Amino acid sequence: MNRTVQLVNSYAEFEAGHQDSGIEDFCRYYLASKRNKETLGNMFDGEIPPRADIIMAKLIDRISRMHMIYIQIAMMGMKIHHFEEFSLLSAIANLRTPRKTEVIYHTINELSTGLNLLAGMKKRGYINEQDDPEDKRSRRLSLTPKGKKILEGCYERFSKIPELLFKDMKEEDILLCIQLLKNVDLKFSKSWQHDKGRSLEEITKKQASKTMIKAVTNSL
Repeated sequence: MNRTVQLVNSYAEFEAGHQDSGIEDFCRYYLASKRNKETLGNMFDGEIPPRADIIMAKLIDRISRMHMIYIQIAMMGMKIHHFEEFSLLSAIANLRTPRKTEVIYHTINELSTGLNLLAGMKKRGYINEQDDPEDKRSRRLSLTPKGKKILEGCYERFSKIPELLFKDMKEEDILLCIQLLKNVDLKFSKSWQHDKGRSLEEITKKQASKTMIKAVTNSL
């Protein structure tokens, strides 16, 4: 096949799956995919999983585990007991006086776990609770001056971990990863709470139905 035709076909395939992306994103994707074919065998000692999505899931899981190992190292001497406490403090700061449930689900925590962590941080003087003027049954959260100081220390300390893990990656490759993975986060951050009470078969059947409907709609 003519190389120009092959390149055009590759771009058409990329564009179909990444409608919000541009030519620059395709170029980064194309170069990264070429490099991936050369390194996968080394990464899995020759035992490459049978599907690309399995490879990606395994890679994300391994990086996440290594990330948490270095997070635990960084937490030594800090005044938080769990990394989830940092996530909750950061969410409270960014969401601005959110409800408890908003903070907990925003950080992808179980309700009981989140409530226990928030109660512990309130007891240590990191957060305040106020009545919700719109709903008397709910409470809104804010950081105390002590909590803000703790959060600033966390930002300074934890920001060194991504720098450590990804310092050998080019910025354009990092931006490409963000571009390719962000929709997974956006999609499942909205659905994981509803999926918890369902079986895997129900969830996958539901996703397959949505994919089919989207395909039919796009073909019209």
